[in-house]
Amino acid sequence: MTSLWQTRNFRENALVLALFFAIVHLFYGKTMQAGFVTDFTGLLQRLDGSPFRDFLTCFGFPAMHQVTNFFLYFFVKLFGTNGLPWYLIFTTLHVANGFLGFHLIKKIFAKCGLESSTLPSLAAALLFLLSPYQADAVVWKVCFNFLFCSLLMLSSLLFLVKYFETNRQPHLLWSHGLFALALFTFELAVALPLMVVVLPPRGRGVLLPQILLLALYFLSNKLLLGGWVGHYGEGVHLNFNLQTIAANLLKYFSKYLLFWREMPHGYRESLLTFFEKPVVAWAGLALGLLLLGLGIYFFKKISPKLRAAGLGWLLFFLALAPVSNLHVAWVLQGENDRYGYLASLFFFAGAVALLQFFHRYIRFGLLAVWLLISVFYLNKITTGWQHSARIVHGLLDDFRWTDAPEVYVLAFPENYDGLPMFKDFSKQDLALKDALKYLAGKETSGKFYQIAQFNMTSPADGTSLEVDSAGVFHVKFNQWGNWWWRNGVGTLDYETERYRFNVEGNGSRVELKQAPAAGAVFIYSTGEKWMAVDR
Repeated sequence: MTSLWQTRNFRENALVLALFFAIVHLFYGKTMQAGFVTDFTGLLQRLDGSPFRDFLTCFGFPAMHQVTNFFLYFFVKLFGTNGLPWYLIFTTLHVANGFLGFHLIKKIFAKCGLESSTLPSLAAALLFLLSPYQADAVVWKVCFNFLFCSLLMLSSLLFLVKYFETNRQPHLLWSHGLFALALFTFELAVALPLMVVVLPPRGRGVLLPQILLLALYFLSNKLLLGGWVGHYGEGVHLNFNLQTIAANLLKYFSKYLLFWREMPHGYRESLLTFFEKPVVAWAGLALGLLLLGLGIYFFKKISPKLRAAGLGWLLFFLALAPVSNLHVAWVLQGENDRYGYLASLFFFAGAVALLQFFHRYIRFGLLAVWLLISVFYLNKITTGWQHSARIVHGLLDDFRWTDAPEVYVLAFPENYDGLPMFKDFSKQDLALKDALKYLAGKETSGKFYQIAQFNMTSPADGTSLEVDSAGVFHVKFNQWGNWWWRNGVGTLDYETERYRFNVEGNGSRVELKQAPAAGAVFIYSTGEKWMAVDR
């Protein structure tokens, strides 16, 4: 009797899985304690004291993410902020998505007529797993929805392909059931019917149940949230400006092709503003539609390699459809990279298919160079997450003014080289206060005033302070390359009823307009430590 290990299919799958697990943990292991920042404390605040049944209303979050919140509730209750189980869940999902992507691409390549589909599919999956732009979804602990929705969508597509191959109804039912779960996991799932249309060989014949599920999904949004789309709302998600969409698709395509996140700021800005020019955006859209039309007309006549490349990139653009009208963030490292998480799998599939036109030595050389570049930048960004996590935990551990009636935070980190740390969109000065409560277990009784934050570019970055004879605080950066932040964006001069903030050279000037409470403290950060003003 032949053992399971002796079967070729099992050995291949086991070896691929082992390879994927090894490389993912090799590069992401250092991020085990990272990603418990910003929106994660907002999640903990929403869950604080909420009963389990509130997952049906997403704990007050305005979106139809019931499946996501079902799992997050148990993760928070079981794990708290213990990094190991969260890390294992997220990395396992990433590995699983790479593995499912490997099989889906292999089937697509085979349907397109590629003689050997295993190695090209493996190369595409490796590029997906090792892309530096996946770290946002894999490390940040609020991105479970991106990972799990991708898993459900890939599984749904694979079951659908299996149905096409076998004509067995259970496979079709599994495909539709997983699509339904994906819809109530994250909005990206609305792209799946578009992707099904172009799947070979008979994607269009199964659309009716998916259209009905989509109708149920949008109706649920309307009835429960008051609009056809939740999350960012109808005004954002239903803004179908073709010029903006075309420009954004060009930005995404060039991002994975050229690694523009790693370019010097000036070159990056020039490239992306070039794509925003009306003539460029419309020309890109026209060229894309022309290539699509030619591909459809000559589909059976063109080379299998070109067929596979075109189908891969078409799936890439279709997977991006739900986010194609959203702002493409490019100023900060890692910002919103998660939007392209699933779509990037199909970009790499298309690129690898095109590389099949080259002689194998050139092809393998180009793939090796691409992987090396990816690995270099992935290691850079995961090291950044490691540093940011150490600084966040260090500052929380070092905080010692829990009983102060007022805490004036003159300067502390907003992000580390673009990676979120104490980013705060609440406009209520809650970032540090909530992080102390939910991440460090330190209840504070006083009022916090987050006067200014700054971007860190190295672990030792920090500030120093002088108080003049008039009681005005002069905060100075200890290094160059930082600037001031507030409410999630860069800030210049502003004032409130309690104080006035002015940018001053390589630092700032803070003048109180009202006398502080007795026992108030004034603090600022350097590296992982807090400094207090002796007044």
